[in-house]
Amino acid sequence: MQAESPSVYERLQTLLPAPKPIEPTGWLNRARALEGPWARGLRSVSQVIFINHPLSGALLLLAFWLSSPWMAGWALVGMTAANGVSHWMRLSPELRNQGIHGFNGVLVGCATAALANTPMPSAANAAQLTLLVAIGGGLTTWMIELWRLRFHRRGDPPVLTLPFCLITWVLLAVVPPSLTTPLEAIQPAAATTPLETLLLGIPHSFGQVFLCSSLTSGCLVAIAVVIASPIAAGLGVIGAIIGMTSSLIQGADASAVAQGLWGYNSVLTAIALGGIFHTPSSRSILLAMLGASLATLLQVLQIRMIGILPPLTLSFVITTWCLQRLAKRRLPALIPICLHAVVSPEEHRQRYGVTRVLLERFRRHLQERLAGIPTISAPPVLEEPLNHQTQELFAELDRDQDGRLSIAELRHALMSNLIQRQAENNDPLLDDQLNTVLAAMDLNRDGQINRMEFGHFIQHLQRLRDGEDRLRLYLIPMDANGDDHLEPNELDRLLRSLGQTNLTSAETNLVYANHPEGLSWRQWIDQLLLA
Repeated sequence: MQAESPSVYERLQTLLPAPKPIEPTGWLNRARALEGPWARGLRSVSQVIFINHPLSGALLLLAFWLSSPWMAGWALVGMTAANGVSHWMRLSPELRNQGIHGFNGVLVGCATAALANTPMPSAANAAQLTLLVAIGGGLTTWMIELWRLRFHRRGDPPVLTLPFCLITWVLLAVVPPSLTTPLEAIQPAAATTPLETLLLGIPHSFGQVFLCSSLTSGCLVAIAVVIASPIAAGLGVIGAIIGMTSSLIQGADASAVAQGLWGYNSVLTAIALGGIFHTPSSRSILLAMLGASLATLLQVLQIRMIGILPPLTLSFVITTWCLQRLAKRRLPALIPICLHAVVSPEEHRQRYGVTRVLLERFRRHLQERLAGIPTISAPPVLEEPLNHQTQELFAELDRDQDGRLSIAELRHALMSNLIQRQAENNDPLLDDQLNTVLAAMDLNRDGQINRMEFGHFIQHLQRLRDGEDRLRLYLIPMDANGDDHLEPNELDRLLRSLGQTNLTSAETNLVYANHPEGLSWRQWIDQLLLA
């Protein structure tokens, strides 16, 4: 079978210098990139609240220790058991290293510490609880894998903290009453006014995500989130305020609100909907605010209907599922993040920014082409070393040194470059591709390419290569039918997500003239490059 011809973009990358490996700068970013067993464990701790940073995980362990040394110890036991079962079941090492298989086990350990009715259990009781944590932590991984096997299609709901909820409720049923205390016992609060209640409740709400009741622990949890993602921290604060306000309106006890018992589900929901499963935007923030309020309402209903069980994070799980489904059906311009591509709200914003810049250029040039307007731009400002490399490359291609590249000169240079790399490849499409490239470079349509036009094209080629991975990750959810092609309705959805209007019929005909079945990834990249 004959190999598929390289795309225009793949051919032209030979004009660019080899990309340099990206190394993290700053000690925070270097800490984020740590690897190894300890980093895996710390990420398991931090993934509970949707952050992926070993330093944040270390701060969270400190918060557990200050709340109760048993909490720190049992959190580690639950995490180790969960990751151990993941290794034993030969599940994805990448997911394990990112903490995805371990965070429910961490929560089981935290809940067990909150469950114990004494800060110093006897040796026998401690051994019994430790064994239960290990079993429960391991079972969470098994439940995660069962969920993945059942819900593996694009757009299916994530498991979130459902395994933690189910395992903890089972533990409450099997642990003797003499070893337990109510998980959410309300203590007198220092707040006397609604404002003081809210101010105390914000850090407590962050702490209660891990069942930490002390103010110091709650502050450390909030700091851990800020270190990993300021956007996530901001969303969490918004969620906590909305959740606590909603609960006060519904008549919740002010002491419970100040302790964060009515804010932690809203913290998780706001972070999840506002910046983790969607790119942070005005739409996602509104969805997060709605989710924070709905999570509180569901928590009220849960307590009334099954008050014998602590609410834990069930209302967060159900709210996130429901609003993700609602957004998919009613808010097509709100693009979800694929589960395997979830990183941080900041990275999601960068993907959005890269895609917006590339699509704005694509749309502008598409409209100019239809209007018959030459695309004459001001000379681009090229940063070093790209500027120096571009000038050297231009001088090399300009064989007669007249300051312009003729069609023949550029054709000769590109053909020679390609023949050296593909001497055995007699590709009949090569001439057509080169003609298309030359036409795209020739902005003023004078049949020659000057330094400005060449620099303009090289800059765009560089930007496209640098942003290709982020662009791909942003576009994956657009492929609603999973056929690996970008169809007209999917491209319209992409444009709407970036604040643009749908393609006109003339634009659609131009883009899809030779591809009525839709654009493959390689064809789409060529469209962006040559528009």
